[in-house]
Amino acid sequence: MSDPLGGLEPAPVEEPRPEPPARKRPFTPTTWALLVVIGLGFLAEGIVGHDGTVESSVALIRLGALYLPAVKTGDWWRIGSYAFLHIGWAHIAMNGWALWILAPQLEATYGSNQTMGLFASTAIAGGGASFLWAIVRGGTPPLAAGASGGLFGLFGATVALAWRLRHRIPPEARRSVFRRILGTLAINVAIAAFFPVDSAAHLGGLLSGVGLGLVAPLPMLPAQPWHRLTHWLLIASALALFAGEGAAVAWAVKPKPRTLHGAGVEAQVPGMLVPEEPGLALLPGAAAVEIGRDDEPLSIEPGQDAIHVGERTWVREVESRDGKDVVRLAAADGPGRLVIEFACGADFCRGEKGRQMYELVARSIRTIH
Repeated sequence: MSDPLGGLEPAPVEEPRPEPPARKRPFTPTTWALLVVIGLGFLAEGIVGHDGTVESSVALIRLGALYLPAVKTGDWWRIGSYAFLHIGWAHIAMNGWALWILAPQLEATYGSNQTMGLFASTAIAGGGASFLWAIVRGGTPPLAAGASGGLFGLFGATVALAWRLRHRIPPEARRSVFRRILGTLAINVAIAAFFPVDSAAHLGGLLSGVGLGLVAPLPMLPAQPWHRLTHWLLIASALALFAGEGAAVAWAVKPKPRTLHGAGVEAQVPGMLVPEEPGLALLPGAAAVEIGRDDEPLSIEPGQDAIHVGERTWVREVESRDGKDVVRLAAADGPGRLVIEFACGADFCRGEKGRQMYELVARSIRTIH
């Protein structure tokens, strides 16, 4: 077509603009490795803790949850291995989401190795803080599990990162970062106020994360004399955490017996039962064994259930009490007698397995002076 008056110019034809390339999430090996290990730990909990009545205690003790009496008896690895276990779907979903949000941005700045070290060192710091607080607080020691100590460490490192780069971030972006940080902190404080969480582990992880985040080397900032030491400390922490997890797995495969000391007696007890006080070992909510000695003479009456274990003949009594199967054993020891009481409320210690457990105690019990 043409313009008969010759006064109009043809409309310009706009060139189509190319679509911007889709932004891909960078590969973050530390984030994925931690998610996989946490997922495997939760799967192992489901396999080990198949008894629905005591699922958490049986699985958590077996797989390395943080438990003050167990650490006192030599299970040092629990200071870190607790971070790979979770109590329920909501717990692991919340921590998995937090890890997915926090870890990638730290990997993009501190690097994958140092991010792993930040998680490991703060998880260990959180476990140590929980252990020390349990000693100071006293009372009934709780079972603790979850990646929250390390996650609060990553959160603390994110706070430190935002502070160190504050002059490189535009003001509006800086305000947005700090608003998200404060919002996330407020949510976690609210959760801690209404749900049973290990606040000592959270605080220990948070403070250590802030401290390490401030002194860890950053490629975009000038090197400092302490950076090399901090770098190797983070690498050593990662190695220590996974060495501890290896020890936890080895113990879970074959728990070793523990020595239980009582008043004038001692015995070997199954590794799943942890000495709580003199003469008493238990797995919280699931099983317990108590040993002792008294001056009452033993007499075996006709019709009583007598069994021979080790070098002694034991009188056995069996009853049900508070939903638990209770076995009491008594054997002569000089003018008095040795007494064992074994209570079980879980599948792992019933039937033949339970018999093997209390016979281990009966074979090994001895008088001490």
